[in-house]
Amino acid sequence: MKFSAVLDKVIGLASKVYDYYSAELPKRHPNYPLVNPGEETAPPPPEEGKLREFLETLSEETIEQLMLLLHIGRLEISADRIADDYEKSKSAYAGKNDAIAEMMYTAPLADYLLDAREELLKRKINIDKLPIAKVKVKR
Repeated sequence: MKFSAVLDKVIGLASKVYDYYSAELPKRHPNYPLVNPGEETAPPPPEEGKLREFLETLSEETIEQLMLLLHIGRLEISADRIADDYEKSKSAYAGKNDAIAEMMYTAPLADYLLDAREELLKRKINIDKLPIAKVKVKR
């Protein structure tokens, strides 16, 4: 599956999760966005499980690329320095499971990924062929 198709699927599922919680949480918490102890929260939407399951099927390299885009979308890394900052992005989390957890708990995940995609498109960077350095290990 092309990275652009993976990105579209993650954005689609993450958008549905965000929209669900944006609609449901204010109904259940009178002082929303504050949540008081003991208040019943909304059950997770089915898309949340689908998003986690989908992310878990992806290769570590694809997860790394999604995290790179997340960091670009958060403005932690410049799209102009994508090749230079790829390793910096990877060092911000401890492996695939940590990266998935971070994405799952990033409420505006879809927005960050959309912003990153827009930045890459502005710079005419092919999303399916990100200019990221491959580190060669000497044996």
